[in-house]
Amino acid sequence: MPDSLPSEILSVWNQCRLRRWRLPLWLQGEPAFLQSGWQQLQTQLQAGETIFWLGEFWPEVSAAAHIRQISGQARQQLLGQECDWLVINATQGVDWDLVAASMGCVKAGGLWLLLTPEPACFAGLPNPAASRVLSFPTDAKTHVGHFQAYLTALWPQQPLLSWSVSGLSALPPQFSQQINNIATCESPYASACQQQAVAAIWQLMKGHRHRPLVLSAHRGRGKSAALGIAAAQLQQAGKTRLIITAPQPAAAQVAIQTCRAMLGPDIAPQLQFWPLDRLLAEQPAVDLLLVDEAAAIPAPLLQVLVEQHSRIVMATTEHGYEGTGRSFQLRFQQYLQQHRPGWRKLILQQPIRYGQDDPLEQLIFSSFLLTDRDDLTEGAATAAMSASPQYYCYQAADLLHQPLLLSQIFRLACLAHYQTSVRDLWALLDDPTLQVMTLQQQELVLAVAVVSREGQLPADLVMQIYQGQRRVQGHLAAQSLIYHCLTPQAGTIALWRVQRLMVQPALQQQGLGLQLLEQISRTATAQQVPLLATSFGATKDLVRFWHRAGYGAVKLSQQPEQSSNEFSVLMLKPLEAIPWFDIEGLQLWFGQALYAQAQSIWRDLDSELLRLWVRPPQHSWSAYDQHSLQLFVAGQRDCQQALVTLRHWLDQHYLHLSAAEARLWIRYCWQDSARLPATTNLKNLSLQLRQTACLADLYQVPPR
Repeated sequence: MPDSLPSEILSVWNQCRLRRWRLPLWLQGEPAFLQSGWQQLQTQLQAGETIFWLGEFWPEVSAAAHIRQISGQARQQLLGQECDWLVINATQGVDWDLVAASMGCVKAGGLWLLLTPEPACFAGLPNPAASRVLSFPTDAKTHVGHFQAYLTALWPQQPLLSWSVSGLSALPPQFSQQINNIATCESPYASACQQQAVAAIWQLMKGHRHRPLVLSAHRGRGKSAALGIAAAQLQQAGKTRLIITAPQPAAAQVAIQTCRAMLGPDIAPQLQFWPLDRLLAEQPAVDLLLVDEAAAIPAPLLQVLVEQHSRIVMATTEHGYEGTGRSFQLRFQQYLQQHRPGWRKLILQQPIRYGQDDPLEQLIFSSFLLTDRDDLTEGAATAAMSASPQYYCYQAADLLHQPLLLSQIFRLACLAHYQTSVRDLWALLDDPTLQVMTLQQQELVLAVAVVSREGQLPADLVMQIYQGQRRVQGHLAAQSLIYHCLTPQAGTIALWRVQRLMVQPALQQQGLGLQLLEQISRTATAQQVPLLATSFGATKDLVRFWHRAGYGAVKLSQQPEQSSNEFSVLMLKPLEAIPWFDIEGLQLWFGQALYAQAQSIWRDLDSELLRLWVRPPQHSWSAYDQHSLQLFVAGQRDCQQALVTLRHWLDQHYLHLSAAEARLWIRYCWQDSARLPATTNLKNLSLQLRQTACLADLYQVPPR
């Protein structure tokens, strides 16, 4: 057992402090060695320094007041928080998603300490914390996945100092580089990037209204402090209505504390924190609204803030573990482009919380594939389509031994999907129900699908799910068919669900997605899988695409997804006749449910989707309907007086309307008749009704 710290660790740690780096240290061995090494490291702890601890507490650790245990439920509370040391006890399992999220908490000169058994042993250990990424019936307490083997194979090439019974590993090159002059910046700014950010906020205040500013960066770049500096300067210039909001009060504390420090102890800061719900409800008049950690706020709520406030700054980290993750880039920034074309985005590159080229940041970004990826160039895209792509099917073990392929697959997932996180990479390598299908041009990945194997559940479990008594991890489509679609038999067969489908952006609209789905259908058929499924946030374009691939909708969520504000649809594609599975009857029942609840649950559903899926009841067209319609067309009855007749008419003719006509009539007659069109529009309503092609002979009884 070590009786003192190796002098090389102290030397490297001192070098890291001079560079304002964090030291990543991997302590590996038997429990007694780990505890002894931990005790030696604690001799370097300074008064007032704090430690965040991930994983199982040791008895002597749990009593220490300066150590705070971080659990998976506290992930969002980590945003904006700081610690001097971060200890990750991975001996009994660890949440790798939380490890990635906590990286930015460690301050310059701090210690990032990983505790594990020897690498060969660690790679072969089950991880109980993996229960959140493993599908039933895989038991996390006994299952050995590939994620830890992937990490242990990768880490020897990373800027990570390893300490084991046999001594220290060779120093990574980064730790022996000559110390360069550390760039400084004039107070109160900690970097030139931060100074540019504050200048951009001033420009927003002086310029035209309704031109939002987005400050984007990786963790530790001083985004929050920039908000506080700008708020203090604006208060000194006479602006007093300054509000900041964030997903959690703790996420706004850096900005508020920075503002207070700038103003001094004798001046009360005007910058006030408002919870998001209060801000949306009261809509206060403000000179400037600041939104910190904006990517952790659902995009629809951000849109409301943009509509309500003419001058708004949003600071955010866009990695997947920051709440809604890529939704901020793929959805919300597209909204800004359409509705606030004068918006501006500023990316802060220079770290502040720690030094440039920080080894811990490099380690985490490389380990969890969080580095930025360039889009496929036009030339590379043209070359990629010069020949027919090849189809491949991979399991986790295949990806483990092809790290470059894994990197392409995961980065394409990040590029193409609005909510991708470290958890997805973890599941890809640990969950045995997942498989990856690709279209490739040699080693270049053009399109990727992640497919989960579902179903084949025990009969007693199926009945428990059917009766609403139990849910299990994974099997999203199978369980939805059992419970929501009242089809318990679906839980007993094998089905595949396409979780993700991604095509290189430069190669989209060229049929690659449909080609990959057709290959998946053939593979499933060859393996005697009778049913395919998919579930996603329903948009018109996506639904049309899946319809072209042969999938039909059978269920829609009752609430929009938080990250996309879209209702989640379940779509199915039978690959063979299943005697007990009446998919046409299920789609009819689904369409009737949509019609019945269009004015309550789905009143905000896109009218084009409702038109596509709805199945109205058959009505007999009465003489009263005929008279009511004639009077409405003549302008002698208003919309409310003729509402029942208009519904009956729409139920029979909605498929014959143009898209514009359908949108108007469906919104009013089926979804929200309380939204009475303005009086000036009543004449237009009548004219549109007259001009509808299916009413060539208006005064005859419409066909049933």
